[in-house]
Amino acid sequence: MNELKNKNEITSLELVEQINIFRKQEGNRAELHHNDLLKIIRDEFEEEIGMGKISQTLYEHPQNKQKYPMFILTLNQAKQVLMRESKFVRKAVIEYIEKLEQQLQNPYKNLSTQQMMILTLQEQEKIAERVDVLEYKVDNEIRVDNGEQRKIQKAVSTRIFQRIDIVPQLLENKKFMFQALYRDLKDRFGVASYRDIKRKDLRNCLEYISTWIEPADFRTAS
Repeated sequence: MNELKNKNEITSLELVEQINIFRKQEGNRAELHHNDLLKIIRDEFEEEIGMGKISQTLYEHPQNKQKYPMFILTLNQAKQVLMRESKFVRKAVIEYIEKLEQQLQNPYKNLSTQQMMILTLQEQEKIAERVDVLEYKVDNEIRVDNGEQRKIQKAVSTRIFQRIDIVPQLLENKKFMFQALYRDLKDRFGVASYRDIKRKDLRNCLEYISTWIEPADFRTAS
């Protein structure tokens, strides 16, 4: 018997292979050709096929590379097809299908300890990757904290007084310069307050502040 696959569907190719294995064991049945099984499926599930509940697809023949039709059945549908087989074949193939169903419930049942360890490590790596992605998203969406807000405030004050040192008449507009710089920060980073600036944008924010220039009309003394 071929190695069981961990899935909840079976193709008509796989089903005819199992049927023929047990027909041969029974000793008194001719081989069932795949085309004949397709006819049985079309007859048995005429309504379901018409409603699109059973999928027909194509497979490539390994010898001539031509494409031929096959059906994809649920395990229950495969059991229904077997009602046309002999008691021996029906019982044997249903046992095969039931083993498929058991593997769905416990896919690790037949694995060795080494295989289990490999799968466990792979699962741990996947979990670690998901955690890294989540942490990256959090770091990039979280707002600046209190300490980072103070860095912004300090950078703003430093820049304002730098400009006043360069252009003394700006002292009369100091209050409006603070307002203008904070307003420009909000516009620059698309936030309602400088406190809403994202942590990922902090460096760009500080660089922007360090090169900020006040509006030209501020340099005109009142």
